[in-house]
Amino acid sequence: MHFERFARLVMNSLRFALRLIARQPGFSLVASLSLAVGIGLVATQFSLIDGILLRGLPIPGADRLMHVARQDPQHPTPDFWQDLPYRDFLLIRDRQTSFESIIGVNFLGCNLSGPGRIPTYRDGASVSGDLPAALGIQPMLGRWFTREEDLPGGPMRIILSHALWQEEFASDPNVLGRPLTLNGEAGTIVGVMPPRFTFPSANYVWFNQRASAASDPRTRPVDRLQIIGKLKPGVSREQARAEMDTLAAALVKTYPETNQGFDHMHVQPFALAYAGGGTQPLLYLMLAMTVFILALACVNVANMLLGRASRRTRELAVRSAVGASRTRLVRQLLVEALLLAAVGAVGGLLLAMEGVDLLQHHIVEEMTVPGWFEFRLDARVVGIAVLATGAAGVLAGILPAWKASRLDMNAALKDDSLAAAGMGLGRTARWLVTAQIAFSTMLLVAASVLAITVYLTRGGNLRYDPDHLLTGRIEVQDTTQPTPADRARFYRQLIERLQAEPGVEVVAVTSRAFIGNGVPTQVATEGTVYAHENDRPTAWLDVVSMDYFRLIGVKPVAGRLFDSHEQVEGAPRAALVNESFARKYWPGADPLGRRFRTSQTGDLWVTVVGVVPDLQMQGLFSAPGSNEAGFYLAQDQMGWGWLDLFIRTKSDPLQLITPVRKAVASIDPNQPIHSIGTLTAQTAQAVRGFTIIGVMSLIFAGITLFLGALGVYGVTSQAVSRRTREFGIRMALGSTVGQVLRLVLRQGGLQVGIGLLVGLVAGFFITRPLQNLFGPEMANNPATYLGVAALITLVAVAALWIPARRAARIDPMAALRTE
Repeated sequence: MHFERFARLVMNSLRFALRLIARQPGFSLVASLSLAVGIGLVATQFSLIDGILLRGLPIPGADRLMHVARQDPQHPTPDFWQDLPYRDFLLIRDRQTSFESIIGVNFLGCNLSGPGRIPTYRDGASVSGDLPAALGIQPMLGRWFTREEDLPGGPMRIILSHALWQEEFASDPNVLGRPLTLNGEAGTIVGVMPPRFTFPSANYVWFNQRASAASDPRTRPVDRLQIIGKLKPGVSREQARAEMDTLAAALVKTYPETNQGFDHMHVQPFALAYAGGGTQPLLYLMLAMTVFILALACVNVANMLLGRASRRTRELAVRSAVGASRTRLVRQLLVEALLLAAVGAVGGLLLAMEGVDLLQHHIVEEMTVPGWFEFRLDARVVGIAVLATGAAGVLAGILPAWKASRLDMNAALKDDSLAAAGMGLGRTARWLVTAQIAFSTMLLVAASVLAITVYLTRGGNLRYDPDHLLTGRIEVQDTTQPTPADRARFYRQLIERLQAEPGVEVVAVTSRAFIGNGVPTQVATEGTVYAHENDRPTAWLDVVSMDYFRLIGVKPVAGRLFDSHEQVEGAPRAALVNESFARKYWPGADPLGRRFRTSQTGDLWVTVVGVVPDLQMQGLFSAPGSNEAGFYLAQDQMGWGWLDLFIRTKSDPLQLITPVRKAVASIDPNQPIHSIGTLTAQTAQAVRGFTIIGVMSLIFAGITLFLGALGVYGVTSQAVSRRTREFGIRMALGSTVGQVLRLVLRQGGLQVGIGLLVGLVAGFFITRPLQNLFGPEMANNPATYLGVAALITLVAVAALWIPARRAARIDPMAALRTE
């Protein structure tokens, strides 16, 4: 009975609210659109977080899937981890009790070739035989390989992804048993996985590992892998980490030469490991920004509802006089706010649909991301939108409802203007201005810092000229070019042939494609003694050919660059160090002629022959100046196989794609070159994720400015309207236009100043998570705060000026007659 009565009262309130919205379409449209923007942004941003961090792999028990690696004791970030040697994986697999199934994964580039095939390249991985048990997913065709087929010396078994099966084998159901050459080794196709399966990242082909437990990871560093395990029911992540730490201590005793110092393991959910766990602060910061934008919209709508409540004092008084209780009045006003929010939710979901589609297109379809990434407007996202709608309706309506419930009914029936003044709307309006400016400033600081940081990261860190540069990736395998001398000879021949092509200026190869970081390599300078090899500090390594620095237009700071000396067989190992390396290891001394050893050269001494400028060897996406110490070794002496080719041309570099492919095929017809294109395009592709974040930040900034200006204008305009008689009296008593103008600006300016100060301080703290990603200098530039303060002040003054001018032009007699 009580429920029926309550439902009837709510329906009556709802019908009245609908009539009110229909009578004031302009007011309702503006309020609903403000809330729609906030709700739509929250839903879109949550779908991004849900798709990257929360939903995980679409398999049963995905929440129990963990990533295991060893924790790097030297790295300043506690979440930084390293791959494990294959022999360590075998010990862990045989002794652990926390996981019901455990697999080892080693990411490898795969050159696919064979009779009658054009050689192609695909991202692949060697995986242990327990993967179907861990994931509960079986091949669509054929089978997975068994643990016995992982034994050294066995035949290679190959499983294709569904996409690769379609693209290169025309969906042939008879593909099973067909031979395929992978990285120069003959193998047999035994299975095809279901559609959209690209575990654990964007992988297209898998094969059995067949590594030897006796191989020394110091001489076979390629035999390193990551562990993925599925926790047993009832076993927590903390329990698994404790057991892994115990096994890490056992590894230190069993293999001290490679495990000394690595006495802790890193265990984290699978989704975090392969979905950029380090980006969590950035994603959650952007979600916080959208929530604050929704809060700003709620403040604006609350201000609008307050203004409407001040014009409804007589109506509210009459309703009270005929028996409406204070609770009923509050409920009526809350229902009106919730109805506006519900209308806004419809628009917000439409906006979120477009936003999610854009995310799906620009991230999943155009970037290399794990195949299980998917952004969709599912029940979870809609649920967040519904919660945001309810919260927005309550936040927007609670203050006006509470103020209206304190209305003096007797005064309202005699004089509604005096009753409205008695509601304390003037004081409330001033605090609303402060809140709006604070929200706007805080959001604009966060959006500006994020956008500027992204711009500097994707542009300011590029210490080279990308124009007229063609690049491509070549991964020469040990099976086709077995010795370092063979691989060095392959690249020398390729460079010589391409250098002879018309329009080519310089050709070079490098192990670091400018955008990424160098190879982390342990070093020990001559005369320095460490208790254990693992205690040696780490620097960045880049292996380059002779003309690399001529290609990027860099001259040595001291000494010489690599030249024909390094091509002489048996010549001493030479190195170039950057300025940070020289300052770190030989402060105040001449580095030329100094010697050091590295984990890549073993017991061989390397002699410094030159010093070059710092070239962001820690990677494009790291803060400048953070751990930039690095060095360069000559490809002619190292003979690496996996390198990036760069060609500087006099004209359009794309015209050289065909000659480059022919040059590679003329040396080895089964060797593909992939990812070939202009460096400008590849840089844009590499920073696409940051570009999306930057654009979203600019959108947030624009919406924030608009809502902030709209709110300040609305509050000030309503305040001027309520004070029409006061201004008329002031003008009749001799006040000048300038005095009235200054009065309005001074009173509004005080609230703007307070809100600006609060917003700047709050903006500083909300952007602190960016320091972990980009460094404190970029994330908190004082110039950004000054610019935001100037912009907010300019917009606020403009929003105050229009109502102030209207107040200053009031005709005293007309104002007095109006009241």
